[in-house]
Amino acid sequence: MKSFNPPSGADDHEPAAIEELQQLLMRWEADELDDTGVQRVREIMHGSESARQHYVQWQMVHAALCLGDDVAGPVASTPAEHPIRTHATPRSGPEPSSAIGRARVFLAIAAGLVMCVLASRWAYLESRTGQSEKLLTQSTSTMDPAGTVDESEETSQGIALITRLVDVAWADDSQRAAVGEALMPGPLAIESGFAQVEFFCGATVIVEGPAMLELESTTHARVIRGRLRAQVPPAARGFELKVDDMRVVDLGTEFGLSVSDAGADVQVFDGEVELHRPDTEKKLVTKGQSFIRNPTGDLAPSELTPEKFVDIAHMAIRDEDQTDARHQRWQAYSRQLRRRPSMIAYYAFDSPEPWERKLANSNHPANPELDGAIVGAKYTTGRWRHKGALEFKRPGDRLRVQIPGEHGSLTLACWVKIDSLDRWYNSLFLTDNYQQGEPHWQILDTGQLFLSVRVSAQDGGQVHRPVLSPPFWQPSMSGQWLHLATTYDVQRKRTTHYVNGTQLSQESIPDQQLVSTTRIGRATIGNWSLPTKPDESFAIRNLNGSIDEFALLGEVLSADEIREMYEMGQP
Repeated sequence: MKSFNPPSGADDHEPAAIEELQQLLMRWEADELDDTGVQRVREIMHGSESARQHYVQWQMVHAALCLGDDVAGPVASTPAEHPIRTHATPRSGPEPSSAIGRARVFLAIAAGLVMCVLASRWAYLESRTGQSEKLLTQSTSTMDPAGTVDESEETSQGIALITRLVDVAWADDSQRAAVGEALMPGPLAIESGFAQVEFFCGATVIVEGPAMLELESTTHARVIRGRLRAQVPPAARGFELKVDDMRVVDLGTEFGLSVSDAGADVQVFDGEVELHRPDTEKKLVTKGQSFIRNPTGDLAPSELTPEKFVDIAHMAIRDEDQTDARHQRWQAYSRQLRRRPSMIAYYAFDSPEPWERKLANSNHPANPELDGAIVGAKYTTGRWRHKGALEFKRPGDRLRVQIPGEHGSLTLACWVKIDSLDRWYNSLFLTDNYQQGEPHWQILDTGQLFLSVRVSAQDGGQVHRPVLSPPFWQPSMSGQWLHLATTYDVQRKRTTHYVNGTQLSQESIPDQQLVSTTRIGRATIGNWSLPTKPDESFAIRNLNGSIDEFALLGEVLSADEIREMYEMGQP
């Protein structure tokens, strides 16, 4: 597991930071710098004006050295590869011609001048917009003649989305997805329950288990067995389902399809479909008609039974009933959780009034001293329609808390809906000053969970132990409710990260970096600290998303208890 030291402020030891930066840059130039090193370069530059000036000077010297190379080979590094993104890698290529070599020298010098300007504005852009990383990346991104961005642009995969699941039991050989997740080409099989699948072409299919489909593309699927109902608006006309060697081609309609050992039953409730079979003319089936294709391939009229095929409206009702039942189950679990003796602070977001700017602490018995102060953040709908959450969007949005006392081991857990990870650090729970024994819990822009506990109050040496999980988040998960949890185990000397009740990673803590006594004090949920600089600027670390339920316990919950917390709170 890789770890790194985040910036500790502008008043760190400058000579040591510059020396470390110089060593990292030399390794970078030699193409020996891994992702951890690139991240460290970014952190040093982010926290030190002198380091940024040194980096610019290095770029200028490097560009000047290229003058001597003439046409000998490509420049080892270009501004597009500055250590702003952790995936940056040096480029290589064929030896250029004299004209290309002169052009490369010109670009290298120009790039050095651009870096001077960008470095002088780095801190300003970071404090004003939180988009310095994005601006620097955009200013140096490669574009093709058509104006499209290169391969560094983020992409997503999938041909359809799961938009509702009601009492679904997945088959062992099926791909699985939560509500909101994309489906890839491949088998989709459920033993029981109902799944609403929305293809990217615009067709919506309600699948009732037991059923098995083979998803092929945004417009095609093969039905192996089971019952389904498809709604296909005009924009999705041409959507096609295959049964053995027969194709059911939609012409803008709503129809049902049931596949069993008795054959394939096609029923048209609105519009019309075409049935295509080998060596026969296509057959048009219109509203109110139904046909069954028997195992021999012959078609015969069948009884129209729309009540046997669940439509979107009834699917929505079933979904609401299920979510209401889950909400009630969570409420019973939450009443037990808030009484737990080890609960330090618990915020359940119980039906808050939209005008309220105080968030009541949910511990039982209640402790008004732990009530939170809402700044900027707005109330929004939580995991259920009758439950609240806080939405963090603007750099000033935050939930301020004050939690006294000294503790040992810790468990931090919350439900979070991430809209995007567009800051370097996306706060979940950060103490104000980061003194000895204080934890920082956040998500990096790389999609990794991050926990660190301050080891020493001194500025010198290793002052904390950052522990990173592997990346768990990708843009296709935007808008989904996720359960995140991290445990800090003093007795077993380890930190463990969890996502949706499943262990993501675990890392041992060396003795010299173990903190036996933890403390919180003043802290912020969904953001970081208060403006303390003379110009009242501050690093932008607010979460771009929502938080629904937050728990801080003075013990280490087991893997089974974390799993139970997820399952009982799953929307």
